[in-house]
Amino acid sequence: MPKQDEQIQRKVEHLFLAEKFYNAESFAGFDQVRMLHEALPELKTDQIDLSTDFLGHKVSYPFYFNAITGGSKQSARFNGELATLAKALNVPVSSGSMGVYFRIPETKDSFTVLRKNNPEGIVIANLSGKANAKQAQAAVDLINADALQIHLNVLQELAMPEGDREYFWADNIKSIVEQLSVPVIVKEVGFGMTKETIQKLKDLGVKNIDISGFGGTDFAEIESARNHELDFTYLDQLSLSTVESLIEAKAISGVNILASGGIKEAFDIIKALAMGANSVGISGLALHHLQKYSLEETKIFFELMTLQLKILMAAIGAKNISDIKKAPIVYDQDLINYAKQRKIDLTS
Repeated sequence: MPKQDEQIQRKVEHLFLAEKFYNAESFAGFDQVRMLHEALPELKTDQIDLSTDFLGHKVSYPFYFNAITGGSKQSARFNGELATLAKALNVPVSSGSMGVYFRIPETKDSFTVLRKNNPEGIVIANLSGKANAKQAQAAVDLINADALQIHLNVLQELAMPEGDREYFWADNIKSIVEQLSVPVIVKEVGFGMTKETIQKLKDLGVKNIDISGFGGTDFAEIESARNHELDFTYLDQLSLSTVESLIEAKAISGVNILASGGIKEAFDIIKALAMGANSVGISGLALHHLQKYSLEETKIFFELMTLQLKILMAAIGAKNISDIKKAPIVYDQDLINYAKQRKIDLTS
């Protein structure tokens, strides 16, 4: 039997290890953020509006299924189920990195299944920062994508035995933003972003940024498990939690902020929105349920989450997503100290 391509094998290992290391507890920092209930909300729960705008498209809920997988038979199954789930809920769904397609066109079906199973929904293509504008347009065309994610994964590459060691991505990103026919989102892969990085991206013309903080799927841990010689989990010490990354984003105006990383429950979504995110990405939580349970059980789980979102909005007096951003927030002392050292105004 011929040996499986190294890149495809890596994607298979990522799926296995993501589930192996899955932790029901979040380390995204939302336990350090409090919200206060409104004792006089003046609303009816059946009139609460959970819909929101996502890159110019109206969707039913303020979350989306973030980049997870692609490039293998196993990932084709999960992308198909994610697309089916996204269609049922009317929320966006993203492919995993599509770079493998340019080397191995036979992996095409593991990505096109997203559009096949969700023909009218919002589907997002995904490539790394090293991709050029021609590849970006080809990835978008392959799945008729409504947007493109460009992922930044320096710490993951450093921990990867076969990872890249050159990271000259700024010119690529600028070119893609200027030439692509659809909106561009630049995202981290779970290590967070500083205000300096967000400003650099803004200067390149990027308008949509997913800060993707530490707290969920840990690629330093995953790549260390694949590396039988060296342990790179110490790279986690350089990461920013999702909450810290949202604080960093407060320092930069004029950017559409998306949040992901360690989202485990409805309250995480509400808190992320209150802190400035306009939509919230979910990946590990969805993949865990699809791997451990059935598609139908996963659909029930997320339907219950949408009910919880409505209950929480009623509790804080929010009739719609915009109202969530007006709700009072209390930060614990560690976050106050963090913001003070980083010279960021938490009231902005």
